[in-house]
Amino acid sequence: MNSPAPTNAASTVAAAQHEEKPFHGILENEGRIYSNWGRSRSTKPAVYVEPISYSDVQAVVCDAKRFPTPVSAVGSMLSVTSTIINDGGTLLSTRKLDDVLGLERDAVGRHLVRVQAGCRLKKLNMWLQAQGVEIPFQAEIGEASVGSVAVGDTKESSLDGPGYFSAHVVGLTYIDGNGALRTLSDVKDGAAFHEFKCSFGLLGIVVECMLEVRPATLCRSDTSIIACDSPQKLARELLRLQKESDALLAIVFLHQLASFCDQRYKAGPGSATPASSQPGCEEFRIAKRLAIQHGFDGVAVPQPKGVIYSRHDFVNEYWRPSAEERRLDFQYYEHDIAQFAKVLAASYAFTKDFEQQTGFAPKGWATYFVRRPEKEKKPFGLYSAGPGTSFSFDPFHSDPLDPIWQEFACKYNKLAIHTLGGSASPIQTQWLQTGDVRIPQKLAHPRFTTPYYEQFLVMS
Repeated sequence: MNSPAPTNAASTVAAAQHEEKPFHGILENEGRIYSNWGRSRSTKPAVYVEPISYSDVQAVVCDAKRFPTPVSAVGSMLSVTSTIINDGGTLLSTRKLDDVLGLERDAVGRHLVRVQAGCRLKKLNMWLQAQGVEIPFQAEIGEASVGSVAVGDTKESSLDGPGYFSAHVVGLTYIDGNGALRTLSDVKDGAAFHEFKCSFGLLGIVVECMLEVRPATLCRSDTSIIACDSPQKLARELLRLQKESDALLAIVFLHQLASFCDQRYKAGPGSATPASSQPGCEEFRIAKRLAIQHGFDGVAVPQPKGVIYSRHDFVNEYWRPSAEERRLDFQYYEHDIAQFAKVLAASYAFTKDFEQQTGFAPKGWATYFVRRPEKEKKPFGLYSAGPGTSFSFDPFHSDPLDPIWQEFACKYNKLAIHTLGGSASPIQTQWLQTGDVRIPQKLAHPRFTTPYYEQFLVMS
């Protein structure tokens, strides 16, 4: 079995061999500060690198003198949390390892795409669209990199799919803590492979992924806005819409007891949005992109009925905002669908009380429904409770630096996690405390583990 073999902290020096090897990519060690997409988190690494080859990544990992520990891999730096912070360490961007390497069949006959870790989801979707195939995951954020979502947390109300990206990853190539190039697959490595996908990149730097693909299909959306006079009625109505559609995305305006609903249905084979759906489909896509870019602040979203589209076309990219622009910021919590009414009612009471005290309420709550797999395929973290359906309930705002929004998020963490029993994400839930997230120690190698992640490590 070609499985990961993490070392303990005492063997870190042995893992990094201090052997100077050629590095051909960009290397910056002059004290530049790097920030995330929302400009809410910044870090000053000792070294920032952009490898252009797998051997470049190996050179970094093997030389702890030139490239100080920890070595932290980043993609587009989209995370809203402190996951990018690596002051005094080595920040390794995979942005130049971004090739789509081609389609192939594996030993058990599955149709796969081989893609490098730095490839953006929009680029991958456009490439797959040209081949007439797809991954059954419609990403909201096309700027996210394949490697980051292969070992991180995602969510989407997907048609004919679980609703999180890593479920479609069946093979990985990575650089381990000793600088060795290694591979893992679901067929050959079983439990070790599935555990690696829960590691947030703390077991090794992913450089290449194998994803299962299928013939491309079309989607149909019916959108509407609903309003109710109680959180209980709103919960019942949203569950009704979810049951009668193939998938549901809801943007809940909780303090107003209203919701924008996108009911999605399967619409047959096809890789391109039909001309008959234009220009309405394009208007809907652009309006949705602007709404997400600006945190749903001051953007009206059309309400098309029966629009048919390719999921490839609705994977959007977003510009990096200036410090003065409205921009999306959010929290993330996973709950079992059986708790839907309870979570909405408790969150409504909390939000109205906070609004009465401060005058503030989040812009809305993004609600996705995700199908959970068997426990052995998602052993840790989100969606690891075994077969069933989860929903995310994610408050969002248009200013990540707003102190009242930050106060709301900190206080709501206590309700969502500790009272309502929700699961949080270290890359999508801000202001977490020790104990809010638990990452097994065996999923983290000291060469790759930053102080931010250290606070969540527990003995498994």
